[in-house]
Amino acid sequence: MGAALVAALLLTGCGGGDDPEPKASVPAGFDVPDGVTITKAGAKRTRGEAATVVYQVDGTAASAITVTINDVRKGVIEDFRFFSLQPEQQTASPFYVDLTVVNEGPAGLGGVSLPIFAHDDTNTLLPPTPVVGDFAPCPSGALPESFLPGETATLCLVYLVPQGHALVSVDLQPDGEDSAITWTP
Repeated sequence: MGAALVAALLLTGCGGGDDPEPKASVPAGFDVPDGVTITKAGAKRTRGEAATVVYQVDGTAASAITVTINDVRKGVIEDFRFFSLQPEQQTASPFYVDLTVVNEGPAGLGGVSLPIFAHDDTNTLLPPTPVVGDFAPCPSGALPESFLPGETATLCLVYLVPQGHALVSVDLQPDGEDSAITWTP
């Protein structure tokens, strides 16, 4: 009996303590489409690497989406010379995030804003800056009005990182901070 207790303690000690293995965030009742693998929460990616998550919109439509951050480009504030910026935005560092989104199904997600944030060195999450009209450095920030399963969209999101701060990552948070998947620029 003593040997069994020692073996049990050793196995318990190797189990990783209180930190459970991160899991993929899948809402209850959601059937992941065949051939689709959901990426575990906390996963880290680099440019060009894809992550697949389930995105549920306001408790109604839910669909698996595959997001690939293709590039993170640093812009210049002069790109915004024809825009009305708030005083703190006038000294910010613009970043343009080029990404591809594939709707894996089963629901349509037309016109939906995705929960993709710039994460700065003060642990602040910055939402994309909406741009109205044509903006040549970063032309398309919204999913198409019709975005059905099997469709792919190429987007560009604009982030204005406050002066004196650095961009640390681009975070996809389909179900809050605990579900974050990060890309390092």
